Amino acid sequence: MMKKYGQADVMCAVIHIFLTQQDKLNDEQKKEIESRSCAVVNEHYPTAAQWEVER
Repeated sequence: MMKKYGQADVMCAVIHIFLTQQDKLNDEQKKEIESRSCAVVNEHYPTAAQWEVER
């Protein structure tokens, strides 16, 4: 199976965009959710930076 580099970057960007639209959360909550979510995503999917390192 070929790795699709940059998947994690795209997913984290989508999470960020989604959270910016959530009015019921304060900024601190948004940062915490984004941080935890992106950490999980980065464990399972490759980033563009990983591609640069492996080239």
